[in-house]
Amino acid sequence: MQHRTDQVLRTVKIQLRNGGDTPIQLVRAELRSPSFTGVGPVGTDTLVMNGDVATDIRIGYGQGVCTGPAGTLSAAPATAVLTLAGGREVALPLPYPNELLDYLLRTDCEQAEVHKVATATLTGLAARPDGTMAANVTLTRTGGTVPVVMTDLKGSILYRLTPAVATPPYGVLAAGQSTVDIPIVIDTSRCDPHAVGEVKKPYEFPAWLAVGDAPAVYTLIDVPAPARDTLLDLVRRTC
Repeated sequence: MQHRTDQVLRTVKIQLRNGGDTPIQLVRAELRSPSFTGVGPVGTDTLVMNGDVATDIRIGYGQGVCTGPAGTLSAAPATAVLTLAGGREVALPLPYPNELLDYLLRTDCEQAEVHKVATATLTGLAARPDGTMAANVTLTRTGGTVPVVMTDLKGSILYRLTPAVATPPYGVLAAGQSTVDIPIVIDTSRCDPHAVGEVKKPYEFPAWLAVGDAPAVYTLIDVPAPARDTLLDLVRRTC
C-alpha cells in the first residue's frame, strides 16, 4: 500500500500477520528488488502481535531502476527482508505481479525521461495588489532540441495555481530554446484548520509535459526553499 505520507517519504507499507503462538519483535526492515535502488535496512520498533491482527510497517524503496522506455517497464519480484530481535532475518516475497510497484517504477522512469530534456521550476514570486502572488513556471532545457509542451498543471490542498493562458497548452519550450517562463497566479485554495494543519504535500505541484511527439507525462514543479517561505507567508496573510 502507499498512502499520502508514504508518497512524501518515498515509502510503501506492507501488512503482516503473525500465525505463530507469540508476538514477534521487528528491529529492521528492507525492500529488495532489482527494479529499485532501495535504501538499505531501516530501523523499526514494531511488535507483530499473534492472532488475527494485521500490522503495517513502512519500507523505503529508493528510486526506480530504468532499464528501458518507461512505458514498457514492469517491476521485478520484490522481497521484504525483516530482521527480528536477536538478529534472525526473514525474507517475505511480496505479491507478484505488483501493480503498485509497477506504477512507482514507471512514474520514476517517466520523470527521468522528461528530466533528460527539461525541468520545471517555480520562479519569480511577487505579491499582487489583490493579495495573490504572481509567479512563473520556468522550463529549462537540460538536453535535446525537441519542443517541450506544458499541457496541464495543478496546485495542492493549500494552493491554487492558475495559468495566465486560459486554455492549454499553457507554455512551450520551443525546439532549440534554452528556457521559457510560463506566467501563473497563486492563491490559497483552503484555509480551514484541518487543511492547514494536516497537509502532507503543500508544495507538491504536478505538471504534465509532452516531449516532442510523445504523450504528456506527469512530473513535479521544483519549489526552491525561498519560494516555499514566500508561499508560507501567503497562507499566513490570507488565512
